[in-house]
Amino acid sequence: MSKRFRTGLVVGKFSPLHLGHRYLLASAQAACERLLIISYSRPEFPGCTADLRRRWLNRYFPDSQCLVVDAVDALTLGFELPLNTASDACQRQFCADLTDRCFGLPVDAVFSSEDYGQGFADYLAAHWRRPVSSVLVNRDRSSYPISGSKLRDCPDASWVDSEVYAAQNCQRIALIGAESTGKTTLSQWLAQEHDGVWVPEFGRQHWHDCGGVLTSADLLTIARTQVENENRAVEGALFAGKTVVVCDTTPLTTLIYHKLMFDEPPPAELVALAERPYHALWLCAADFPMIQDGTRSPESFRLQQQALYHSELTRQNMAHQVLNGPIERRKQSLMSLKPSIREY
Repeated sequence: MSKRFRTGLVVGKFSPLHLGHRYLLASAQAACERLLIISYSRPEFPGCTADLRRRWLNRYFPDSQCLVVDAVDALTLGFELPLNTASDACQRQFCADLTDRCFGLPVDAVFSSEDYGQGFADYLAAHWRRPVSSVLVNRDRSSYPISGSKLRDCPDASWVDSEVYAAQNCQRIALIGAESTGKTTLSQWLAQEHDGVWVPEFGRQHWHDCGGVLTSADLLTIARTQVENENRAVEGALFAGKTVVVCDTTPLTTLIYHKLMFDEPPPAELVALAERPYHALWLCAADFPMIQDGTRSPESFRLQQQALYHSELTRQNMAHQVLNGPIERRKQSLMSLKPSIREY
């Protein structure tokens, strides 16, 4: 039996992928000979990063052509990933250009569960100068009264599969701050307290491997490797049934080092990596004496670092909390994480 459309398109954050999404995608797949799926979000959400969404979509829709892109992937393709708050026209043009670049063909229909579908279809029709239909699926949400935002706020195993639920409950926690502010001590301790997985700082190892001399390219390598190590840690935590991954730094730290070390602008990829989301982000204050271990920069550099952390966190509107005082007081503050983690 021939299908209604030759090529269909579904675009969404799928953060997380829930039963409503799967119903929409399955309906589109049933109506099309070929289904294209595009997923992107900027910023991304912790527990719903691109690597996880790609795994979920490929698992349930292996016969569809699935394209999951984050800000770094978009740069590789020659695009700037639009913010979630960007205009409808910006989002639509990005999807049209991405479809042209990655799939090389127009679509006959767009499937959605929201009213934007008709406007999106009209925009694509004008872009390709050919008809594009809009197909609404479960618009009233009667079959699946749930949304991604609700599930991000309160994970519910009745609306997602066990793998997605586990990823939602695996808390990514990161500690950042200038040199000698207790990040390593605190992150190791916190991982042990929660029987979690600890992700060490790769930058220090790479600095030693390079003989203490780093280039701009080295800093990009550090940020990339830090993300790869974190992804592997999350994968290992999920496999082992653990619910906490604690990171001793993030790519934001590497971006700040670049701004302090070099006069040239940081690579666009490094800027994109520094947007990486976490369930909890703690900024360690530089309010106790620096311990000079022979590798530390001068105190003036530490103060510059700390000032840049504050400005970058504000610029990116990243939710965070500050850890003040001696180590024991900081541990007491971090203990407040326990109830929120256990509630899941």
